[in-house]
Amino acid sequence: MQPKQFLSSLSLTPILWVAPFFLWGTAMVAMKGVMPHTQPLFMASIRLIPAGILVLIAAAIAKRSQPQSWQAWAWILLFAIVDGTLFQGFLAAGLVRTTAGLGSVMIDSQPLAVAILCLWLFQEQIGFWGWLGLVIGVAGISLIGLPDGLILALFHPENVQVSAGIEQLFQGGEWLMLLAALSMAVGTVLVRWVCRYVDPVVATGWHMILGGLPLLAIS
Repeated sequence: MQPKQFLSSLSLTPILWVAPFFLWGTAMVAMKGVMPHTQPLFMASIRLIPAGILVLIAAAIAKRSQPQSWQAWAWILLFAIVDGTLFQGFLAAGLVRTTAGLGSVMIDSQPLAVAILCLWLFQEQIGFWGWLGLVIGVAGISLIGLPDGLILALFHPENVQVSAGIEQLFQGGEWLMLLAALSMAVGTVLVRWVCRYVDPVVATGWHMILGGLPLLAIS
């Protein structure tokens, strides 16, 4: 590689690292802005279905193979329900009751759930620093998302009503965001089995369309 090419690629690396989080955050802000003008599940379906069509068009242009067996369609359908319908449904419903910034942070707890699921299902080792990071991550998400009443109850249970804190928790949208993060984590783990039967790009396109249709029907 020429020196200029190396420096050019090196200068773009930090931008590529930040880009997914930047785009994810701006998407949450855009969704929050649309909320007063539409129904949340309808918005979730519109996020999925057109994107899935575009992915399938790109897959067709790249001549990627379509699903060929009932096992492939079964895994795509399961993937669609978990990572499409449940994830986007919980996300849209939770965003109605919380802010875009807080919702984005709650969704970012998904890697923590993926790490634990991979440890349980695939015996992937985390290590000391990994466990330390998980503990810090869970503590941080809890401090951000849990109502003040529940946090205070841990230190002064005699002075705080836990039931009031739990009621406050379910009135907000943070618990729905956590369900969305968990759905996304399970969907991420499912990809390992989906890719055994179908091309991952094709599976991504179909799971967006099939996952968005129930949301459209419910809305």
